[in-house]
Amino acid sequence: MIESGQSTQEQNEMENEIAIRKLTNRILKANRRLLASHADPRNSDRASWGSLAVASFANVTGQSADVETDPETVLGDLLAGLMHWSDVQKARDNLEEPIDFESALERARHHYQEECDYEREEFA
Repeated sequence: MIESGQSTQEQNEMENEIAIRKLTNRILKANRRLLASHADPRNSDRASWGSLAVASFANVTGQSADVETDPETVLGDLLAGLMHWSDVQKARDNLEEPIDFESALERARHHYQEECDYEREEFA
């Protein structure tokens, strides 16, 4: 419900922030469970981390509605932003080695495959 004097856009932004806060709280609760049980995260936990990254990015870029209607564009924009971030980090002198986005993406693909294979074997 829109409060008096509050635009639809302001209401949508508030709803997005509330949804992000709820997702954050759910992730923190899962993280506490994992820590207490000394368990490894499940792929559903990892998917929640990704959801938070995408939702947060979409919220600050005005693409929140697109998460539901065009999630691939939002993901592509987030990845492009991370590529730009990597470029900026390359200029920092205090890094042990420069960030190579392609190398990080390849590492991510490898981790993803291992995690999927593990969960498929472990919970089959």
